[in-house]
Amino acid sequence: MFYPESTSYLAGKSKKEDYTAEKILNTIFENSNEGLLVIGENGEVRQVNNALASALKTTPDKMIGRLLTDVCKHNGLRRLIKVVNSGVPEFGKLDSIDGRSFLADYIPIISNQLIQGALAKIIFLTPEREPGYGLGEGVRKKKQASRNGLTVFYTVDHIIGNSPQMIDLKETLLKVAPRNSTVLITGESGTGKELFAQAIHAASLRRSGPFVKINCAAIPDTLLESEFFGYEEGAFTGSKRGGQIGKLEKANGGTVFLDEIGDLSFSLQAKLLRFIQDKEIQKLGASETKMSDVRVVAATNVNLDQMVKYKKFREDLYYRLNVVNLSIPPLRERKEDIRALVDCFIEKYNRLFGIQVTGLTQEVETIFQRYSWPGNVRELENVIERAFNVIEGNVICKKHLPAQLANILGSEGSNRESEDFQQENGFSLTLSEGQTLAEIMDQAEKIIILQALMKSKGNKAKAAQLLGISRPGLYKKLVKYNLA
Repeated sequence: MFYPESTSYLAGKSKKEDYTAEKILNTIFENSNEGLLVIGENGEVRQVNNALASALKTTPDKMIGRLLTDVCKHNGLRRLIKVVNSGVPEFGKLDSIDGRSFLADYIPIISNQLIQGALAKIIFLTPEREPGYGLGEGVRKKKQASRNGLTVFYTVDHIIGNSPQMIDLKETLLKVAPRNSTVLITGESGTGKELFAQAIHAASLRRSGPFVKINCAAIPDTLLESEFFGYEEGAFTGSKRGGQIGKLEKANGGTVFLDEIGDLSFSLQAKLLRFIQDKEIQKLGASETKMSDVRVVAATNVNLDQMVKYKKFREDLYYRLNVVNLSIPPLRERKEDIRALVDCFIEKYNRLFGIQVTGLTQEVETIFQRYSWPGNVRELENVIERAFNVIEGNVICKKHLPAQLANILGSEGSNRESEDFQQENGFSLTLSEGQTLAEIMDQAEKIIILQALMKSKGNKAKAAQLLGISRPGLYKKLVKYNLA
């Protein structure tokens, strides 16, 4: 039974009222999708619902009446004992049970100013794993996200990386995901911004709703407004019979992911701002508006601060989008994650190619650590996939890598590549016997370009500005020095 005698809500009511209220509370308790657990002041389990018991691989009847410390060895849930002793609630605690991440609130139950027990309320953030469900499968087990058939493939468990930056990012993601605040994801191309957007949706309370993606750079401006808001029949020449529903309306009850938000035209920025503020949609050609309850997650690989400064992005929209900012670091700033990413991609392509690659040679590992990875995680995956196409045997060797990587150790000591310089305090030139002045000048130019790229955090437009050259001119030099 629920633990009604510990709640002040029932105090002073008649027995009939007590019974009715207790039935209501028990019905809510047993049918909740959240995990719920109540213990008494002595740590004895008074109530647990099926959602939590099944996650613990047991049943409620095997837990009720026993001490929490006996039936649950999980450290997170045992926080309840601390809450009973202190009377201080703990909210938003991140933990996991058998790999399933959850956020938990631990709340003391107080009656007549005495602590009678405590309640744990748990929101599971990742779906229970099914056989074959994992990162990078060619055809993954899909999480059905809506009646419209819109799905997400990734959860926070698919974000690979144990570097301090990534651990902090994942913890922040799990804290903000259950809320409805707008999120802006920033990072260079190839860092995995859509992966983070899908993980936010999968960890949110909207996860049973649709996840709708709009690529603001891939659709012409003339069509983008109808893509956002939809249109009525006859709204313009060539419109479909019956009109079309817009993606902001299609995402009702779920999440809309606005990728490459920095490429949105100024006129559409104003309309998007109004939607974020009012949640109202007006189709092209329509006279009436309708509401759409949508959480907005946006992403960009450009510096919106600079765009706002130069009046290329609306300042009011920027502040509406930038409520919570998740800045994904480039791979060159978290090289301790390369090994885990490589293992993950090897596992993926072993399944896809039907072979059994076991790992890398030490030489390849050294190359991976010294390379600057301008294409970030996407480039790393492409390198692994290429190796699988040409591999002989079961170990990836230097000869299986593309030229720009295979040659990175070519002139050790005289022409070390970018990462050798980046890992040192500052940059230096080494003069070797037989070098011409032209070669020395090329080496110096390459170092300066690398410094500019580091100072601009990989933003090539900003790097070109720092160097006082055009962006096409910078790209030519990047190709020349195998930095593209």
